[in-house]
Amino acid sequence: NMKMSRFRIIGFVIVIIGLTSCGQKKQPSTAVKNSDGWKTFETADYSIRYPGNWDFDNSGRNGVTLQIFSAQTSAEDNFRENVNLGIQDLSGQKVKNLDQYTQISESQIKTMMTNSKILSSDRLTRDGQEYQKVIFTAVQGQFNLKFEQYYLIKGHLAYVLTLTCVADKFEGFREVGEKILDSFRTK
Repeated sequence: NMKMSRFRIIGFVIVIIGLTSCGQKKQPSTAVKNSDGWKTFETADYSIRYPGNWDFDNSGRNGVTLQIFSAQTSAEDNFRENVNLGIQDLSGQKVKNLDQYTQISESQIKTMMTNSKILSSDRLTRDGQEYQKVIFTAVQGQFNLKFEQYYLIKGHLAYVLTLTCVADKFEGFREVGEKILDSFRTK
């Protein structure tokens, strides 16, 4: 089916993001700082929270809506763990539900990413909103990376949230990463 093959999951710009992020200027963000040191970024469609010392970029570069980069730990730290959000308009697409969206996304992970391996894929519900949580590994250049993605569909929009880490740092970042992912709310 030709239409299916033209359906690109925007989550795929993820892979290069952490690599190119070093030295990027911090974008001014309209986020509100909370008492716990986290910030909340809010639009008419969604909100997300993140640690106040992480860099926030909603310039739309790399084809994603926003990117939140972990604080660089050292000058040698040439990959910055990050969370990004991609939003895709499904209007006019054949994809109508989360099952189909997940199926296409998983097949793209398998075919488009080097040495990729899907470790888990689970359907979950939070605040009455269903989402798919997919954890996978892949290789990008010299980096072995590990990803955790959430797929949500609300109305005609698909939201793809991705936590990208160097594989051996994944467990260390998972708690804060999932806290950011879990803070995401659609309106």
